[in-house]
Amino acid sequence: MKVKGFRLHIIILVALISFLLFFGGKFFYQRYFVLEPLLRQVRAIEGVGEVGVSYPGNGKLFTVSLGDVEDLMDTYGEINGQLEKVFEKQSYTLFLQDGRNEILEGVYHPIHFAIYEAIAQGNFTHLAAFVSEQAADNGLEKHRVTVDGERVYLQLHLGDAYLYEIVSRTEYGKGGG
Repeated sequence: MKVKGFRLHIIILVALISFLLFFGGKFFYQRYFVLEPLLRQVRAIEGVGEVGVSYPGNGKLFTVSLGDVEDLMDTYGEINGQLEKVFEKQSYTLFLQDGRNEILEGVYHPIHFAIYEAIAQGNFTHLAAFVSEQAADNGLEKHRVTVDGERVYLQLHLGDAYLYEIVSRTEYGKGGG
């Protein structure tokens, strides 16, 4: 079929091929020249096991399986730093998988109240003392609570089990009437 001397089916075919090449090339580039090297860099960080990425909604969800790490704040900072080199902060979510068990979750329950209280009131020394008390009362071998300008990091260790919690200070520290 011709329209004003042009073959319409050839124009449509060329447009379709151009469209597929553009988006296929973009996908190929993002996958093999951006995402795969980034995942290799994250996997190279000490304590990192598996790393997965999914695409819920508009952003990316990076799921990182962590082993028993010495300092959660440092490890999280390294992982997040690698992601920030490639993506804007708002374009991804970082989720850490730990090796928790029911005992550690039971110990964490009263601690989480103290974490949110410390964020709201700024009494982080009280939080550290409370975590130490809870760890001693429950026979935990190792524990650590650290704070930076954005988050509170909690580590609880019992045998081969370990629980990691990271709570944003900015989301919950705004207070209210």
